[in-house]
Amino acid sequence: MIAQAGEDLRGLNEVYAMQRLTAMVVGALLPLAATAGFDPRLLLKLAPSVVKVEAHNVDGSVSLGSGVMVKEGVVATNCHVTRKARSIQVGQTGARWTVHFQSSDVDHDVCLLYVPHATAPVAAFRRERPRVGQPVIAVGYVGGVAPQMSMGEIKALYDYEGGTVIQSTTPFTSGASGGGLFDEEGYLVGLVTFKHRGQQAYHFSLPVDWIFRNLDNAFKEVQPLGGGRAFWERPLERQPYFLQAAALEAGHKWAELKEVAEAWSWTEAENANSWLALGKALHHLNQGERAVKAYRRAICLDLESAEAWYYLGLAHLALGERTEAEYALKVLMGLSPHLAERLERSMSAH
Repeated sequence: MIAQAGEDLRGLNEVYAMQRLTAMVVGALLPLAATAGFDPRLLLKLAPSVVKVEAHNVDGSVSLGSGVMVKEGVVATNCHVTRKARSIQVGQTGARWTVHFQSSDVDHDVCLLYVPHATAPVAAFRRERPRVGQPVIAVGYVGGVAPQMSMGEIKALYDYEGGTVIQSTTPFTSGASGGGLFDEEGYLVGLVTFKHRGQQAYHFSLPVDWIFRNLDNAFKEVQPLGGGRAFWERPLERQPYFLQAAALEAGHKWAELKEVAEAWSWTEAENANSWLALGKALHHLNQGERAVKAYRRAICLDLESAEAWYYLGLAHLALGERTEAEYALKVLMGLSPHLAERLERSMSAH
């Protein structure tokens, strides 16, 4: 009887905790949803699937991050949050659960936490490939206090080692690592992970495919994961080309970007992103005609690359080729109204 009463009380406390979490989300997020054009009911649906991750490290420090319920009793997060941990807890407002075991894929920064008593709902997945320009919502425990959401769109997609790494305009800061990136219908499309800093931050999320392929991995007792580093934490010259290009673009290092993009487009000649990066470098190095050729090559490989059409329009405008810029604008209107508006403003000011 006493054990049953304890279980009932724990269940009741978790219900109250979920109610408090919902109330916090309602107060904080409904005005944001209205201005961003998202259905407020969708936002209320997403937050309960995201949890706070507390990693208690061997040196006495605590690392804070986020996680997503991806299967009953399993939370996905980033290994860079838990790699020094001797014990891990996950929780939400008013509820906390101990992690019993962990599965790690350090190279790809995907760690799965076994939390058998967690009652958070499992996030819905979508296995379809995301699309550039698609609206997305990033949900995480920024600052480790309460779930926060940021809204934006997918800026670029990069195929890498069996998955599609997502670059988006959804800003996030400390504590959001391991949180969820959701599409406009509430499906989990990525795991919020890292950013490159510059005058404009470049935010990246890991593919859900990497979560799926790790679900059957063996779980082990929680302990430090060793000195391994994820693909994005390596020295810049050892990172994938798309990350090297993003870092150099963020730092406005156009000459270095040109060198990397030339090597990238030589190695991956059928990759539209490599030619887009080369076009950007050439454009900023005042090599307009070569930039146009690079952008056109990118478009031949991906006709729906809104970013390539946008920069092609800018390049034509810089060369005084207004008719060609107007054609790029016309195409862009059907691909990305936001980028079309930016190009139109540039044309008006030119």
